Amino acid sequence: MNPSTPVRRPWTADKRKKLDELINAGKTAPEVAAALQRKPTSIYAQLQRLEIKKTNRRLAGIGLKAKK
Repeated sequence: MNPSTPVRRPWTADKRKKLDELINAGKTAPEVAAALQRKPTSIYAQLQRLEIKKTNRRLAGIGLKAKK
């Protein structure tokens, strides 16, 4: 493995549940990242993978697009 390649940590079901709880509690992406000990970009990517829409979220403005 290339030393400059970041180590990928898989998302467990518990971490996904905690992510959902934090988002529903109105936490911002940087706050969620700190709580889960991940980078904000990891949070954004996971949210996109889980197809969480930005409507009714305090995460407005992070670049996610609602799917139609």
